[in-house]
Amino acid sequence: MISEDDVEYTVKEPSLKDIDEIVETHEEGSTDGSVSIAAIEVQNQTRKEIEIEKENVTIPTHDRQSWTMRLISSDSFDASMAVEYMNSIQDKPSLTFLGKRLFDLPEKDLDFYLPQLMYLYVTKVDAASVSHAYIEKRHKNDAQFTVFCIWLLNCFTKNIPNRYENHALMLKSLLSRSNTLGTSNTSESLNILSLDRLEETNWTVGSNYGRNTGSISTYHASSTLSSDVDLYEKPRFGPVTSQLLNNQLNFISRLVFIGVKLTEQHLFSSKQEKTIALHSEMNMLNSMLPSSVWIPFDFENTIFNLCVNESAVLNSKEKVPYVFFAEVIRSSPHYNSNCNIKTATSLNQKLKHSASNNILMKNKSYHDSTDPSIAVFAEPWSEKKSRIRESSRYENHQKWDLIPVIVKTGDDLSQEAFAQQLLFTFKELWREEGVPLYLRPYKIVCIGSDAGLIEPVLDTLSLHQIKCHLTNLFRTNGNTATPSLKNHFENVFGPVNSETYVNAQKNFIQSTAAYSLVSYYLQLKDRHNGNILLDMEGHLIHIDYGFLLSSSPRNLGFETAPFKLTTEIIDVMGGIDSDMFLYYKSLLLRGLMAARKHHRRIVSLAEVMSAGSKMQCFRAGRETVRALEARFHVSSTDEQLQQLVDTLVEGSRDSYTTRFYDSFQYYTNGIH
Repeated sequence: MISEDDVEYTVKEPSLKDIDEIVETHEEGSTDGSVSIAAIEVQNQTRKEIEIEKENVTIPTHDRQSWTMRLISSDSFDASMAVEYMNSIQDKPSLTFLGKRLFDLPEKDLDFYLPQLMYLYVTKVDAASVSHAYIEKRHKNDAQFTVFCIWLLNCFTKNIPNRYENHALMLKSLLSRSNTLGTSNTSESLNILSLDRLEETNWTVGSNYGRNTGSISTYHASSTLSSDVDLYEKPRFGPVTSQLLNNQLNFISRLVFIGVKLTEQHLFSSKQEKTIALHSEMNMLNSMLPSSVWIPFDFENTIFNLCVNESAVLNSKEKVPYVFFAEVIRSSPHYNSNCNIKTATSLNQKLKHSASNNILMKNKSYHDSTDPSIAVFAEPWSEKKSRIRESSRYENHQKWDLIPVIVKTGDDLSQEAFAQQLLFTFKELWREEGVPLYLRPYKIVCIGSDAGLIEPVLDTLSLHQIKCHLTNLFRTNGNTATPSLKNHFENVFGPVNSETYVNAQKNFIQSTAAYSLVSYYLQLKDRHNGNILLDMEGHLIHIDYGFLLSSSPRNLGFETAPFKLTTEIIDVMGGIDSDMFLYYKSLLLRGLMAARKHHRRIVSLAEVMSAGSKMQCFRAGRETVRALEARFHVSSTDEQLQQLVDTLVEGSRDSYTTRFYDSFQYYTNGIH
């Protein structure tokens, strides 16, 4: 692309060089060494003509700018384009202008692409130079933005070549410093804390928090509301202080440390011993809970208590992940917990509420109450919140809320977080195009290259739990048949033609179609029944995105079907010849057409994250991105997409490799 500096000016001959040569010729021809008057006059006149010609050359102005500059300055320019062009633009003036345009984009939109912005900052010096001013400005007034940047830098600087580290480490040092005069540096806060260092980090310890730190009495103090509660509702945006960063970074570091300690000391202990150790650690953390810390899934909450006895260790062979529940006060002016409590007024609402409770109670029986990691999710979420709220000191506060968090250590969650970002993008583009496809992405926060926080998907059962429960139930009743997913639907949602069953069936089809397309585009693998959930409304939900794009379990690539479409899934739809199965195929077609229209929003994310990445999903390098883009079939007609739907369905329906993989998981891991 030609910039203004590359414009060549065209002049009339003779040129100045030619004139000088003419003068030299006259000098050589002159016997007395003098220059003829005629030659000098010709030289002067021609110079004037050339000067006039240069003045008449039109220099490109803003009205004649490049197409790229026009796009960047247009109203249609958005955060997705900003990330894509920051990665691809080589023209420095355009890149500089793009950096200035970041200030005009909605902060919420750019926050969604923060992993890409930070990855480009680490891997591309030009991108870092134009985005630095924006990052520094946001850092001054947004603590959530700051801690996310620090965590992403921790993650990416360990996953890329060393030559990129210098300017990234300088940025991390800048972000770790506050903007408030008189506050101390918090570089120490990036280190994981040990028990004997808790009191060195300015954490408030004791029965009451000092009012000068903007905190209130601890959970064990008075159970009545006071004016101090307003401090929990204060706006979360403003000058970022060292104490605020220090408290938040060390609070999250302590959560990670607990997971590491449990793994090192209790990996082979019994579940009861692990639970006792977890409660002990959480109790100590709760007694030293710092002021103004929050769950980083969003920035509109302030923690005032950890529900120690509700926390539980989750099942894992090599690590000790755990879940805990935090009582928070929401700071959003629009949040009202009392409005979230569903009150049934009309007869129709009462019937629906009763049916919902009936489904929840039936699902509860599917959980093994003897296993703490399963029992912790057996209680319906609405019941758990109500039970905990009744014993809370702020039970009547309209902005009270409860947030569940899974802490996972020893694994790099950057690929999992990237997959969820893609799911959020698919969900949004289908919503924009009016396609009724259902996805349930969940939030993941990467703390570094080996730890992170995960949002649990509540009120769900895995297909493994469903089939295991029904198998035991069948055997108890002397039934030797193999239970199917349709048996569960009839047991929970009622007879086939009932209203509750039909609604659940519709939800099932819309979600199955959505995850079928996601599985095809992202080449999801490891789709055994332990990684597929069913919620109380009939939606099918996929979890665990450890294998996608160019990676597969043990890199065997055995699961060759485009997506999982077993006979029992088709039976829930009503069979291959049913109208609902045709509805499923029509959703696939509409989803393909909508995704084709917005394919750059997906592909550009992969392009940014694939450059020099050590994520296993990009192990095939650039070919991974090319193959991903090819699956959107941009040049195909609508008729060809219809043929593609038929091909994908036939290639997935009751696939031999799918059935074989399920059998392998059953005999090796006991997954039904």
